[in-house]
Amino acid sequence: MSEMAVAQSNIYVRSERAGQRVMESITRFITQQLKLKVNEAKSAVARPQERKFLGFSFTTGPEVKRVIAPKAVDRFPRTVRDIVL
Repeated sequence: MSEMAVAQSNIYVRSERAGQRVMESITRFITQQLKLKVNEAKSAVARPQERKFLGFSFTTGPEVKRVIAPKAVDRFPRTVRDIVL
């Protein structure tokens, strides 16, 4: 039997350069110290409004707000229909 650990997290920093530096450091720690694999396809340094996390995303503009991610909103009617029918 094999074991698998799954973790999702967001780390917010001030600049893209700082994001790259932190991502390299965290990736190194996860792979070397914790002996876990990091999915490079799902890992990214990006602005918060460009990413979604657990079905939520953030708006742009002067006042940042948390909103339901567009993909989750599109999927919702299908989920309800599947439950009801």
